[in-house]
Amino acid sequence: MDKNKVADFVKHRILERFALGADAASQEEVNSNVHKGIMIKGTNLWVLIFAIFIASLGLNTNSTAVIIGAMLISPLMGPIIGMGYSMGVYDMNLLKESLRNFLIMIVVSLITSAVFFTLPLITSTQSELLARTQPTTYDILIALFGGLAGMVAQTRKDRTGTVIPGVAIATALMPPLCTVGYGLATLQFRFMLGALYLFTINTIFIALASFIVTRVMKFQMIGELEPAKLKKLKNMMILIIILVTLPSIIIAISIIQRSSFEANYKHFVEEAFNYDNTFVVESSSEYNPGRKKQSVIEVRLFGEPLSDNVINNIRGQMSSVYHLPKVDLVVRQSNQEDGGIAITALQSNYTNMLNEKNLQISRLQEQLSSIRTADTLAVSSMTRELGIFVPQLDDMSLQRHISYNIDGTATDTSYICIIRFQEGSQPDMDLIRHWLTNRTGTSDIRILVE
Repeated sequence: MDKNKVADFVKHRILERFALGADAASQEEVNSNVHKGIMIKGTNLWVLIFAIFIASLGLNTNSTAVIIGAMLISPLMGPIIGMGYSMGVYDMNLLKESLRNFLIMIVVSLITSAVFFTLPLITSTQSELLARTQPTTYDILIALFGGLAGMVAQTRKDRTGTVIPGVAIATALMPPLCTVGYGLATLQFRFMLGALYLFTINTIFIALASFIVTRVMKFQMIGELEPAKLKKLKNMMILIIILVTLPSIIIAISIIQRSSFEANYKHFVEEAFNYDNTFVVESSSEYNPGRKKQSVIEVRLFGEPLSDNVINNIRGQMSSVYHLPKVDLVVRQSNQEDGGIAITALQSNYTNMLNEKNLQISRLQEQLSSIRTADTLAVSSMTRELGIFVPQLDDMSLQRHISYNIDGTATDTSYICIIRFQEGSQPDMDLIRHWLTNRTGTSDIRILVE
């Protein structure tokens, strides 16, 4: 194929599918939409307050659906997209207005959520609150791609689709802001700082995505900047992005390391102490990522004590086999006076074993009942009885036949009757079938004549 034809094919058939200009709105329309989105007064202000209350209730009741509803009606995205768009077209007046309205939204949101969480409603810290206190690199990616989708949707002629509501859910601006309010109300600064950092990540990278889309769309510059000021602005953006990104990367690495340690620890306890006459009553772990203090795994055993050589061998496998380097292993056995066995843990262990055995017995009983049929057939008596009605009968056998599905469950039970008659005889088969039906109580009988 000619190279020019290949280039034309790629250009017209593939690249044009990814072009953003086909259904793009004019810059005047985009500019008008952005200006409307940044306004925070009247309806928008009350909707924000109501959304904060709804999100706070969702965090309080640990309801994901309620939190999603709050994110759908929240107007927080508007000023953030306005900041990115204004930097893309160098509209400093719009940037100042976006920043001012954004700060008003933050203050109103924090006051509203803090007032809510001072009410005697919340009883304990729910998982939805905890989830907003440890942002990672994944949150950066969510904010960046969500912001890209949101700004692309803003630049379309038809803005009635589901993109913008979806972006509001994905980027989750509302929940971390409410969590900051919870931290303020309860004076738990760990919650406040973690959630504030997550909110900052979402804000900066949504604005960055809006700036990128604005530059890709090649909108006309509204204002002018001197080259020195433009360079200073770009350097400041890069510095802010680096400063915001680094802590999230560190947190993400820490979470991955902790998750890896927990998985390796569970695998180690299950496999390394798998002996016939020795049981793990309970185990615990203490993860210490720093160099000053080692991580610790403690195991309590019951049954036949393990020798020191066996335990040392297990310790030697921790790093090479179970990927647990620099982890101290503490083994407490039933013959040691310094630790003893936790009776409650032992009882719990045996209770779990009994429950598991009872469950297994119950399943076996269900399987047995599914294949169990009526009482054992008295084939000998039945043969004699049939011989009275059918003198030509020589011998007979009768057995139950069970059919199974491909998943192994019994589906049907029928009878197979094998009959042998005297040579040259022609018995009445309808009579035999009728008699067998009455005698066995079922019409599902297959008669085979030898």
